[in-house]
Amino acid sequence: MIKSLVTIAFIYFCLVFGISFPKSAPSTFAIPATQKARGSIKMREPNLYAPDLYAEKLDFVATLQELPGFKKKTSYWELSYQLYFIPEQKYYEALEKLPRGPSNPTPEQFPGRILLAEGHKKISRLATLEDRTISLKAIRFKEKVPDAQRTKFSYLMTGYSVKIFDAELDTTIYHSGIFLAEPFVANSDNQPAAIARKAIYLNFGVNPNGTLNRSRLAPGESFRK
Repeated sequence: MIKSLVTIAFIYFCLVFGISFPKSAPSTFAIPATQKARGSIKMREPNLYAPDLYAEKLDFVATLQELPGFKKKTSYWELSYQLYFIPEQKYYEALEKLPRGPSNPTPEQFPGRILLAEGHKKISRLATLEDRTISLKAIRFKEKVPDAQRTKFSYLMTGYSVKIFDAELDTTIYHSGIFLAEPFVANSDNQPAAIARKAIYLNFGVNPNGTLNRSRLAPGESFRK
């Protein structure tokens, strides 16, 4: 039982923070009966009605943090994204249908998802961090979620596809995937109670060897064990 919970928590961490799954990881990754976050274990309380944890509006911010060839005029980055709300019941129903074994799910495998925003943008001016940031302000959120589905352990899912050309390395990097986030921000030392999430972040970075880093952490935020 303990081993199973550790495996579940580990793979959920991979999905949320963008770490590749080991080939031995089972598809039970996203059944987080317990989830490790910011130094504590969160126990899921099924269908816990929590409308106060839903923000009226969300911001979406995607940033290319690092790129060896950011000064090169022919470098660029391109992002397609979709932001969804996944009702708690639909989320867990979808998990039961995922295949066993290694799994990199897509938004299409989660029927019942509610589209909140989508877009596509290509940027070729990359000199500053601000230039390399794609943002969408004040996405309507709470009003798009039926009142009965405003439960604590529903999810926000971001599907993305990124293409980056680095002229310094003379290489093109492609990647697509999903990130999950709760509708609330988890407890922290400075904020004892959970609060409504106000923004969704995507961060990408190209290493000198051409590999890609990615996360959904807010600027300045780090995962704490």
